[in-house]
Amino acid sequence: MKARGLFLVGLAALLILGALAWVAIAAFHFWMSSGPPVPQPRDVFFTRAWIDLGVAAVLGVAAAFALRYRRHR
Repeated sequence: MKARGLFLVGLAALLILGALAWVAIAAFHFWMSSGPPVPQPRDVFFTRAWIDLGVAAVLGVAAAFALRYRRHR
């Protein structure tokens, strides 16, 4: 495998791991928005959860493009 292909596979792997981590953070925020015993309003956690899901989606799409670019080269 060429160095460029190896780099793109490594980049895609890191992006996928990042997306999985952001999904876990989003799941935590959704769980906290369901009624935690904390003084912050629940809608704050709900908003954070949607932002985290958006970041995870962007990282996942970037990983897909990195893998697709590697296949077409």
